[in-house]
Amino acid sequence: MGGMGGKEKIMAYEFVYASEYAAYRSDCSDVLTETCKRLKRKDIIAQFVLIGSGGRNLVTRNGNGPFDLDYNLNIIKAPGSYWNDLRKLKDTVRVALNESEGFECFSPAHDSTSCLTAILHFKNHPAAEFSFDVAIVTQNDNGDYLRLVHNKNAWGLGRDQYTWTETPSSYDVKEKAEALKGSGLWEKVRSRYLELKNTYLLLGDKNHPSFVVYVEAVNQVYHQYFS
Repeated sequence: MGGMGGKEKIMAYEFVYASEYAAYRSDCSDVLTETCKRLKRKDIIAQFVLIGSGGRNLVTRNGNGPFDLDYNLNIIKAPGSYWNDLRKLKDTVRVALNESEGFECFSPAHDSTSCLTAILHFKNHPAAEFSFDVAIVTQNDNGDYLRLVHNKNAWGLGRDQYTWTETPSSYDVKEKAEALKGSGLWEKVRSRYLELKNTYLLLGDKNHPSFVVYVEAVNQVYHQYFS
């Protein structure tokens, strides 16, 4: 609009105060606790953990839009049929999650590439107020986390592919994070995390969930100051 004399505002991620998302965190914990109980009935032993954003006071929102919390659902033990059929594993988790959400006001979980996303709506308003993402993960023999990724239309052939994908250098990220906090460098991590989130937003990259961005931010700041 040439006569406005200004620039169009570019949306960007900003941090959300912990006091604003505390109640949602409690609701998500209830839903995922029930999900793990339902999975156990199918001999799938899993644990959930709030990661990246909510676990480290790094929750972000894009402008005035909704915000979310990110969880890892760590598959510790499962029958061989699930390891041999990752579609079956993800579908089983999705169904258990949807059944558990019946106790709350979440919509059915959407199957995205890297996670399952459940959205919460209020007062029959069509706009989403809040959502939470659940990434299905497991650990390899080295302790690194592997994410269950659903590649839709793999190789452009209209075929779905389910694979385990290793997250970048996730093995000692907890120890690195504690070292950075102990050295007064946590604000550097927060700043880098936000920069990476907005870089991927600008690129339209939807394949970097918050946990991966968090690992990248910790590794980059750690290597900058300790390598």
